[in-house]
This record gives sequence, C-alpha cells and structure tokens, in this order.
Amino acid sequence: MSSNQLAEFTNGVNNLIESKLILVDKNIATVLKCVATTPVLCKCLADTVQSTSYATEFSRAKVSWTTTEGRVINQLKLPVDRNRLFSFVVCLLTEVDSGRRNLLDFLKEFYHPTDSNLGYEKFANEVLKPFKQAGVSLLANVDPESLSGENTARAEKFFQAENMYIQSQLLKDVFRQIEQINIKVHCEDFPPAVVEEISILCEYFSNALYLKNPKILWVVWIAFKRTVKQYSQFDAHLVSISQTMALIFS
Repeated sequence: MSSNQLAEFTNGVNNLIESKLILVDKNIATVLKCVATTPVLCKCLADTVQSTSYATEFSRAKVSWTTTEGRVINQLKLPVDRNRLFSFVVCLLTEVDSGRRNLLDFLKEFYHPTDSNLGYEKFANEVLKPFKQAGVSLLANVDPESLSGENTARAEKFFQAENMYIQSQLLKDVFRQIEQINIKVHCEDFPPAVVEEISILCEYFSNALYLKNPKILWVVWIAFKRTVKQYSQFDAHLVSISQTMALIFS
C-alpha cells in the first residue's frame, strides 16, 4: 500500500475539519472515497459493521437528559474502541452524504441549537478529530516514522514559547501596511499565482502577530519579507514594516 493513502486520508479529514459549511458535502465525499479506496480502512469498516450494526451504535451513542427548565439536551458519546469509533463516523458521514441525514438538523440537535457554524466547530472537535486519530492509527504501519510521537513531542517543545508583548500601536502600523499590500496585489496586474501567494502570506503574518509566539512570528516574518521584496511595488510598505518589526524584536 502506498504511503500516499495515509497522506490522502489525513489531508481529506483536515479539509473536512477546517471546512466551511458550504463546502462540507464535497469534503465528506472526498473522505468517503479515500476510505473506500484504502484496503486497511475498508477491512476495519467491514469487520466492525459485521459484528455491530450502525443503528445499534447510534442508539448507544445518543445520550439525552432534561434540564431544570424542561429543555431536552441530546449528545453523542463516541464508542471508546478505536475500530468501532472509526466505523461509526464513516457510517454517520455516509448518512449525510446520501441525504438520509440532514447535517444542519443534526448539528442543531446535538451540537448547537441556533448557530450552525458553532455547531459544526464543536462537531469537528468532538467527532472528526477523534475519527482522524483513529484512521491515522489504523494506517500507522504505512509510514510509522512519520507518526513518531518522540519527533512530534520534540517539535512541539521547540515551538513552545512565552508570548511576547507587542505594543498595540506597533501592531496597528504593521496591519495597515499588510492591508495596503493585500489591496495592491489584488488591484494591480499581478499573475494569479502571485496574488494567491501574497494573500496567504498576509493572512499568516497577521495571525502570527496576533499569536505573539516569537518563534512562529520570526519565521513567518522571514517568509513574508523574502517573498514580498521580489516586487518593487511593495518597497515602501516593506521598509515601513521592517522598521516596525525591528522595534518589535528589539
């Protein structure tokens, strides 16, 4: 089996976790296609469904109680067993994909009664992320070195850092220049690939500034600077940002 199947599953579920509601149907279909074309995942699904029906699993998973105000609260408790959890979520996604279960009604019933976006975010955290972990675990033998917990822990430790203080006025100065660069790249005659690259870097740079993790901010700033400096149209903005960043890191 190709290690690409591990990549395809991981990327597919990541896209679903991070999806906007308008794109959920497409991303669910992609994940289900990946499961259907990956022998290890197919075998897990077939073996589990053979021993326990999805209807039974859903009945077990649904937990309900009534508040003191008389409102009924429904919640899903995923199976603890890895294979049963994986298969349960595949069957749930298949229901949504086939139209047998309406996603918005499902989110309203189990995750948020009024806000579908908040409901989906909660669903992604409580269902899709454990589903991803289960699938990755099933595929661990494909490329075990890439899933090394030791390497992951080392990397997480490296990027841990105390948040730095950035004066609000300095942030405003940089954001103003980033916004001007973003406007200019969209309004002037740049190739689409350049527009996309610089737009993404503007978003990363802005969020790195908000995050205030000095290690992440430093590497994003380097990537931003080295890309933007290739285009003379941004020289004045880059000079201003460089001066401010020197103050931030001083």
